[in-house]
Amino acid sequence: MSTIAAADPLNDSPPADRDGLAAQLGIDVGGTSIKGAIVDLHTGQLAGPIHSAQTPGTATPEQVSALVRQMAAAEHWTEPVGVALPGVIVGSCLRHAPNLSSAWEREGALDRLRTPGDAEIVLINDADAAGLAELTYGQPDRPDNGLTVVLTFGTGIGSALLHDGNLIANSELGGLAVDAVRFEDVASGRAISDDELTPAGWAERAQPYFDQLEAMLNPGRWVLGGGLSESFEKYSSRLKLSKPVDIAHLGMHAGIVGAAAAVERSGLSGRPSDRR
Repeated sequence: MSTIAAADPLNDSPPADRDGLAAQLGIDVGGTSIKGAIVDLHTGQLAGPIHSAQTPGTATPEQVSALVRQMAAAEHWTEPVGVALPGVIVGSCLRHAPNLSSAWEREGALDRLRTPGDAEIVLINDADAAGLAELTYGQPDRPDNGLTVVLTFGTGIGSALLHDGNLIANSELGGLAVDAVRFEDVASGRAISDDELTPAGWAERAQPYFDQLEAMLNPGRWVLGGGLSESFEKYSSRLKLSKPVDIAHLGMHAGIVGAAAAVERSGLSGRPSDRR
């Protein structure tokens, strides 16, 4: 079992006083690591240390659930928790999650996620969480250019579509294939690391996929994020695109923030299908 690490030391005392803070715990489950933190919902900024753990090699629902419980317990958190998952949420199972165990595809798999005291868990796709964070806390001075395509580059490539202030959930643009080769197999963060790609080498691989997406979707702008957010400008500057490209406003924390924001959104909209 992976152990939890935090940016700040943990102890057995309660966390800092949150009176007056619209606080929410968000947890982002990735193929490489699982990270969680308290988020200030007013600002979208993290309001405490980031707790992190390596994603177990088998990454079963039970193993991920144990780490979710540990992170909630580390924050003495007993309220609903937002959890971003790297796959498509369908009923009580998770589809298209190649970086997790196949056990997630079984009916009832999502019901295995638990928190201390069995507080509710609000689920959202991890790239949709990044999109929701961008939608909620992104650049307010940006004009509405119609469709915004958010792409997150990590172990795989996730996507979110934003249109007229709405999130269009469960797009899977990382699965786009050109000449039978999938986008995320050749241009993800993992591919950059495994193949030691330079920015120019990455752009040469990625450009045909961006060309296809531009032709199909005609987006008004692009937002690129994920684990490579802090160095993405040197990669994105190599692309030849007709519309503006922005780096995700919240960088690598977007998944955590979006997971937290999903709890508020779910509570306001009363969508029980997203709750566990």
